[in-house]
Amino acid sequence: MRLAAVTGVGAALALSVLGVYMVLKRVVFVGLTLANVATLGAALALALHWPLHLCSVLATVAAAVALAVAAAPRRVPAEAVVGWGFAAASALTVLVLARTSADGDAMRLLFGNVLAISRLEAALMAAVAVLVVAVHVAFARRFVLVVFDPETARAAGIATGAWTVLLYLTVGSATAAAVHETGALLAFALLTLPATAALLATRGLTAAFLAAPAIAVTAVVAGLLLSFAWDLPTGPFTVALLAAAVPLAGMIGRLRRRARG
Repeated sequence: MRLAAVTGVGAALALSVLGVYMVLKRVVFVGLTLANVATLGAALALALHWPLHLCSVLATVAAAVALAVAAAPRRVPAEAVVGWGFAAASALTVLVLARTSADGDAMRLLFGNVLAISRLEAALMAAVAVLVVAVHVAFARRFVLVVFDPETARAAGIATGAWTVLLYLTVGSATAAAVHETGALLAFALLTLPATAALLATRGLTAAFLAAPAIAVTAVVAGLLLSFAWDLPTGPFTVALLAAAVPLAGMIGRLRRRARG
């Protein structure tokens, strides 16, 4: 349980911070696509007997760079490229896993088993979380400007393309690490739902960036404790808590607006 808590909190911190950018930029399905690509990389590693972590991270980082490049204006909308990536990664993952005999490992890739985390895996997730949060704290203003006002950033001489690639690289790295430890479902939920709830309940970017990790960590810890007490699957139960936080945050935000009115 201690290792699961360390891993879950690390994934919650890294993905929830990144999720604020993804939700406000309206590219939440980038997170789902990267989660599926990470699963595909791990599935290929299972089939070919290659290192799981290495294949998953390399596949996700490559996809993150490709999606960042696709985000530039072009004839085909970026959403179409993301949709293609999601469909291709999902189909290939199922086909690859159908050819493998490691059923237990295949189920872990799809749904995760945070209670089966080793010390090395927990340390890896914690290191990725510290690195991602440190990068985004150090360059917070630059990321915010590039994501939400790219025209002003370009006018100021900022290389928006390079910073977008760096943003997607951090998303890809955190997603790949989280998918291997918690499963694609929980990783995608941590990337999107805490940020959505934070934006509904708060005002301003600073408040959202603080509230999203708080919501994610609370849901992960509560999910671990309550699923243990009630004998329920930890990952899906934590996702259910995160999903419940969104309408609750919406009601809190509505009440705050009425009170101010």
